[in-house]
Amino acid sequence: MNLNFTIKNLEPGQLDNIKFKCSGCNYWCTGRMTAIIDDLSLNYSFWQMVKSKFFELKNLISRKNFIYSLISSGGIAKAAFRGKKCTGILMAGKYYLFPRLKYFNVFPPDSESIFLGCLFVDPDYRNLGIGKKLIISLEKDLINNKVKSIEAIAKRVNDDMELEEYINSPLIPVKYLVKQGFYIKKNDVQYPLLRLDLSALSIAKEFLKGKLTLRNLVLERAVKSPVTMGEEEQ
Repeated sequence: MNLNFTIKNLEPGQLDNIKFKCSGCNYWCTGRMTAIIDDLSLNYSFWQMVKSKFFELKNLISRKNFIYSLISSGGIAKAAFRGKKCTGILMAGKYYLFPRLKYFNVFPPDSESIFLGCLFVDPDYRNLGIGKKLIISLEKDLINNKVKSIEAIAKRVNDDMELEEYINSPLIPVKYLVKQGFYIKKNDVQYPLLRLDLSALSIAKEFLKGKLTLRNLVLERAVKSPVTMGEEEQ
């Protein structure tokens, strides 16, 4: 199989011409406007709450899907292509662009971080390093823009979650993120919050400097966030 994949940033105008599973996913939308009084108990600043409400309203009245609203509001969407076929998608942005976040026990993430909301690879193209390439591409962009960290809510299998629910959830497995250098910042039985500090442990930054071999980098990152539960690869 040809293992040459191209990573591209997606723009709103490109979405209608790309076919991929995530195009119709609205997992991160609440499907309704929450009352302002409900948000007062959350760790929002005034402007963060305003931005969150504005995005919720924009997403509700838009005839487009969530990924369109995300990109048009300053979020990031990257896609991996093999020729013209889209084989993987990554979505990220400020945490108020992911309204459903407020319902997780580990809310809120760091407001200065970029939140990684989705990483999906076509099942026919998994275990080829596409997910890693998408994350590294995001890291490079964020380092250039002086962003210091990425955070993500991950999923893990346990007795309280059905296997079908685990498989269908767009959240990224804990074990996979740990392999990419993330560590557990806020623990939770089902949905912990993980973090990648770009200033110290970024794959992109260290390899650009040529200071670390892949083996040493993997060993260094693994020490910070041990995970024992088996979870799928991307």
